Amino acid sequence: MREFQRPFQPIQMQLQQEPYVEEDAIDWGSSEWATPRYHIRQLLEHSIERLSVKDKAIILGAGNHGDVDLPAMANRFVEVTVVDSEDNVIDEVLSAGGGMAAGKIRSLTNIDYTCLNQIQFYETWEEMLLNQAPAAEVASYIKDCAFQVKRRSALPQWQHQCTLVVSSSVHTQLFYVHALSQFAGYASQYNEQEIPQIIDALRTLRNSLIGDYNRMLSSLLKPGGRIVMWTEMIQVQEQNRHLVEKLYQLQTEEERVRFLFRAFGEHGMEAAVVGLKELHDQLSPEDCLFKSWVGIAGQEKEYISAGFSGRLRG
Repeated sequence: MREFQRPFQPIQMQLQQEPYVEEDAIDWGSSEWATPRYHIRQLLEHSIERLSVKDKAIILGAGNHGDVDLPAMANRFVEVTVVDSEDNVIDEVLSAGGGMAAGKIRSLTNIDYTCLNQIQFYETWEEMLLNQAPAAEVASYIKDCAFQVKRRSALPQWQHQCTLVVSSSVHTQLFYVHALSQFAGYASQYNEQEIPQIIDALRTLRNSLIGDYNRMLSSLLKPGGRIVMWTEMIQVQEQNRHLVEKLYQLQTEEERVRFLFRAFGEHGMEAAVVGLKELHDQLSPEDCLFKSWVGIAGQEKEYISAGFSGRLRG
């Protein structure tokens, strides 16, 4: 992803230098700076403080892990809607936060951000694999689905309704990993030339879906509204741990930003890189806050994560 060789427009950047350790009680980031929630809270505060109207906020992907202080959000907005692609644990999160704001929080679960369910993609995809459809036919179908879903919307009722739109670690969860897992069970029926053909088609569809998702985020905003997003960018492993060590050695913000985005381009998860860059390019470079941190996410994996807070151009 060589487009990340160059840094973005001048932005603010902060890098956490201590790993995050989950505590028994939920820390919403109000006091412990060495946690992902602290940095997420700063991104949210950056946008919330700049909103003249705080009526509706929508959070996509925040239901299970509690990165967003939902009780505090409910106290500052008239209505908060939390959207998840699966079932969530909103009741438990609210209970841990005191349970006082439950009446102002709406939870929507099992939402298909990609709209692939609307065109029965997974059923057709599975059927083609079961029937050993030719690789060219499979690849053609996958690519055609990118055009089919563009005519659909996952959250049409929320278009132009929200003053704050938040995306919490969604880009890396869209479609691709699940589709690859399905394909893995049938890959043996295709040869060495056919497997890359199908995977390339899946990657093309993934990138298109990421663009659609970003456009959906923008469509939810009222004029003057703001977007906050974050995602895991690089999984830290033995072979790339030098990236974290190098970041801690750099002395200036300019050096860190340049090194960080070069690292995203060379080592970042493709879905995260595509999603972050495309959405960031839609933002006004003025008054845009960028943050990055190192922390532990699901299954005790360590990631370099990144996010930003801003408003759309124009």
